[in-house]
This record gives sequence, C-alpha cells and structure tokens, in this order.
Amino acid sequence: MSDSVDSPQLRIDYGHVAEEYEASRGLSVQFMNELMEDFTNTCRLKPHTLVIDLGCGAGRFLRELAERKIPVIGIDISKGMLEKACLNQQSRKYFRSNLMAGDAIALPFHRGLFSCIILIHLLHLLSDWKEVLSEAMRVLRPDGTLVMGIIPAPAHVSTLMRFYTRRREELGYVYDYPGPRLTEVFEVLKVEGAQIETHNIHTDVKISLRKTLSYLDRRVFSSMWENLPDVIHRQIIQEVRTFATSQFMSLDDKEHLRIKTELYYVTFG
Repeated sequence: MSDSVDSPQLRIDYGHVAEEYEASRGLSVQFMNELMEDFTNTCRLKPHTLVIDLGCGAGRFLRELAERKIPVIGIDISKGMLEKACLNQQSRKYFRSNLMAGDAIALPFHRGLFSCIILIHLLHLLSDWKEVLSEAMRVLRPDGTLVMGIIPAPAHVSTLMRFYTRRREELGYVYDYPGPRLTEVFEVLKVEGAQIETHNIHTDVKISLRKTLSYLDRRVFSSMWENLPDVIHRQIIQEVRTFATSQFMSLDDKEHLRIKTELYYVTFG
C-alpha cells in the first residue's frame, strides 16, 4: 500500500481506511474510561513517566493518555493514519502527543527510555514480530511494562461478520494473520523472564445491522484485504444481505454484542 514509510518487511497499512477507522471500532466513553483506569493504575503512570504507542494508528490511546497528562509518543508506518491522528488532536486543548512515522523494528531511542510500551493490536500483524518484541524490550525501563492485547471492533464480532468469514472459508479464501498466536508470544516472553498479568474488561454494545453491513461492504477490516478477489467479496456481501434479512426484521435492527477485551501486562525481573 502506497502511504507507508520504507520498511524491511511487508506491513499491513491502514492508511486507506484512516477516515473511518475509529468510527468502525468505536466503543463507549464509559468503557474507554474503565479500560484506561485499569491501564494507568496497573502501569503506575504519572505525568513524569514516558509512554510509547507502537502502531498508534489514528491515536485513540494517545488522546486518552494525553488527557491524563501522561507524556506519550506515537509511532506508525502509515502516513495516512498519522495524518488522521494529527487532525484528531488539532481541536484538543490538552497536551498533545508526539507523532512519528517509523517502523517498530528500529526505534530511534536509547535503551531503557520508556516506562510503558503499548503493543495493542500489533504483533499479530507482523511476520517479524520477534524482532519487534526484542526492540520493544530494549527501550523499556527495567521496571517498565509492556501492554499487549486486542480490543475487538463491534462489527468484527457481529453475526454478519461471522457469516461473512464462514462463507469466504467455504469458498476457499481462508485468511490468517501473518503474525503469531498469543501462546507463541508468551513462550518467547517467558524465556526472557517475563511475568504476565491478564485483566479482563468487558462491555455490552448495540450496533445496527445496516452499519455492520456497510463496514463489511467497504472492507474496513484488514482481514478482508488479502486473498479475496473483489468479485468474491461482492458475492459474499450479497449473501450476507440475504442472510441478514432472513434472520432479522429489518436492517435497522440493532444487534446486542458483548465485547471481550483482555489486556496483558508484561513485566520483567
């Protein structure tokens, strides 16, 4: 994809969906406050602690941390996503985060600089994840914390998305992320002497079938970009629409979903 910075490895670049990235993944203010309270308390973040968000995207965590006066740097390979992050901050009056275009495999920082490193929704996208993880550990303070996890988008866990995924697999267009399973990451970390603490944070959301169908139609999720010809995508979308109208009264009906988030706090020593 065209707007990423030079990288030694193929990267999944979200720049072309930057305009609707956060809208398609948005969760309630209450949930984000609960998540950030857990995050800041567990990592013992203060105004003098320095955080870096690797693969910061449109800056969801950057804004939340900056509002809490936590110094934070955001790095992403996608210029499109960084431009969106910058726009998202321009109307804010609080301390702004620093944004950098770069690759997490080669961070331009001294060893042991950061108290906290965010690796949320990142490692499963990277084939060279071991090198990225090693680089993250290099710039982490000895008493610092790595934070990993995935916060699911409501539409991505919907009934319609499950139907879409099942149909593409039945048609022979299976997709798997280039990065590791969580167990593989844990194995590497434990060799390094890591302690891993898991926190579960759940929330209930409602999303209309029409909105979910719109997100699927426009292929806003990276799992829909590879190994899937457009003609097959169009065929499956028609099937999804037929399925939705057969199972629900109207596309304006709202689906009730539970978003299950697990944050993994990794410390050493």
